[in-house]
Amino acid sequence: MQYARTEQQTLTQADLFHNALMASRLKHERLDTTLRQPVEDTEGSYSEMSLQGSARQCLQWLAPVLRDLSTRSSRRWLTLIDPPAAVSQQWLRGANLDPQRIMIVRSKTGMDTLTLCCDLLKMGGSHTVVSWLDKDSCSAPRLERAARIGRCHSLNVHLG
Repeated sequence: MQYARTEQQTLTQADLFHNALMASRLKHERLDTTLRQPVEDTEGSYSEMSLQGSARQCLQWLAPVLRDLSTRSSRRWLTLIDPPAAVSQQWLRGANLDPQRIMIVRSKTGMDTLTLCCDLLKMGGSHTVVSWLDKDSCSAPRLERAARIGRCHSLNVHLG
């Protein structure tokens, strides 16, 4: 049975994201820290990937990586921060990815995407946070430090 939603009941993506973060904060306070799988120092918590070619071609190369990450046996999210506009729930389904295990976060105008990415990494609600940040000498150490705090991974993708 389906119920019609009124305008007041319709949640925006920002509302859903906020609710997910608040729920994960409460849950992580109650969970035993042993449930989190620590990141091995030897494998690193930060990686970069650079793809060259047309946007469509780059997304075709990226899809198997995201598929592998989304099928991890983890209770945490695969989070995509400010992916290219072509990456949507429809694209995820078309690339045989499970949209229910992937959270797409789009920052608002004026937000610092690097800070948002670091905050999400530190919270540890995602097993991997994938970002599309410009190459910057100071972003890699910040992302790695935040990923270690949250015991998760950071993957920064450069498309060109």
